Amino acid sequence: MKLKIDLQLFADPDRTERATPRRRRRAREEGNVPQSRDLNSAITFMSAVTMLFIFGMGFVSGLKSVMTELLGLPFPLVLHPQDLRSYEYVMRDPAVLVITLVMGTALVGLLVGLIQTKFLFAPKVLKLDFNRVNPVQGLKRLFSLRSVVELLKSLLKVTVIGYVAYTVMRKAWNSFQLMPSMERGESIMLLKNLGFELAFKIGILLLIFGVFDYFYQRWEYERNIRMTKQEVKEEYKEVEGHPEIKRRQRQRMVALMRQRMMQEVPKADVVITNPIHYAVALRYDPDAMGAPVVVAKGKDQVAERIKEIAEEHGVPIVRNPELARALYYTVEIGEEIPEKFYRVVAEVLAHVYTMG
Repeated sequence: MKLKIDLQLFADPDRTERATPRRRRRAREEGNVPQSRDLNSAITFMSAVTMLFIFGMGFVSGLKSVMTELLGLPFPLVLHPQDLRSYEYVMRDPAVLVITLVMGTALVGLLVGLIQTKFLFAPKVLKLDFNRVNPVQGLKRLFSLRSVVELLKSLLKVTVIGYVAYTVMRKAWNSFQLMPSMERGESIMLLKNLGFELAFKIGILLLIFGVFDYFYQRWEYERNIRMTKQEVKEEYKEVEGHPEIKRRQRQRMVALMRQRMMQEVPKADVVITNPIHYAVALRYDPDAMGAPVVVAKGKDQVAERIKEIAEEHGVPIVRNPELARALYYTVEIGEEIPEKFYRVVAEVLAHVYTMG
């Protein structure tokens, strides 16, 4: 079986659309979020170096006291309870420093990871997935673009860090040659300063690599979750509903509203018409309303139906084209007419009441 190395530098050319919020939410639920392990490692390493720089001399002094006590014990070793208490006191400070260093470094690493993932908790990741142990999938991942990029990043890091270590050691080479003639304290300080200089420079380089890797991971994440136009359409259908179904729902709603509106026409006091294209039914109850209310309105066929119902129930129909058009376009069903129509509508109602 031949293995193909996937050197595709870009995602599927059909995936041209940015991921939708729903796609991002589903990816997050599956534990798929951008994060840089290099940045996590770099910050953890720098925190460890910083804590060693701050507490290192105290640890060395404590360790020196412990070694002095242990080397001063008689042989064969015979310990009494009171001796154990004294040795416990001597060893307490170095032990606390070691525990502080380990716990502090672990806490920093955990915190950086949580910040990058925005405190993600994805139970789906804990489910058994046989693709993770599938050898074929493993070989595909091994020869994927991501693996090639990770290999190149590792080679670059090793090369740059190796060069920095070489320059630091070459600069200190003359001091190394003088170590045999130095006091023990001077030798220890020389090694300490050299070690911290090397560690801090490597840590800064790792941080730089980590920051670049973080932005690369975000770019790769955005590339991988892109969607095709068809996927966006399908998701829109899932969220908003199929257009045909929505159209039918709107039709049902319009029909229901029209039916309710037509039920109000027999209660109207007057229907004002264009007379062909528009019809507006008004109702006025002085005891319950501040002004006449539009209970129904329509255009063309709906207007004809309003007039038919009005004729069937003996509701007066008044021809006033300008008023009919103005009320149709400015007043919604169930609303009172604006004050600017009071006079003309009052004249119409007075005419209707006089006829009645």
